Amino acid sequence: MTEPYDTPDQDAAPEILEAHWELEQVFQLFDDLSQGANVQHVQVRTASGGRAQDQSVTLLEAKELLKNGDARAIQIRYTFEAQDWCDTLMVKSDEVHIIRTRV
Repeated sequence: MTEPYDTPDQDAAPEILEAHWELEQVFQLFDDLSQGANVQHVQVRTASGGRAQDQSVTLLEAKELLKNGDARAIQIRYTFEAQDWCDTLMVKSDEVHIIRTRV
């Protein structure tokens, strides 16, 4: 006798959203997060001397690094309305690619 195949629970899969935003939209995201979310961790990848460097920073520091053109990627972990989220922002020359995951 064979056992029935258990399919994974679709509700257990993380929700993933992708978008391409202009810098002004990303700056608004930073403002929204600072006012309405519990930010737990911010990690920034910068390029200094041709080498990528990762560092933990505050949300405000990440925003400043982005404004100054020093940030190459930013990851923000936060809680909003009792849900945990992780936003990964990859900075391109003319936009920011955002991947948002409910964790």
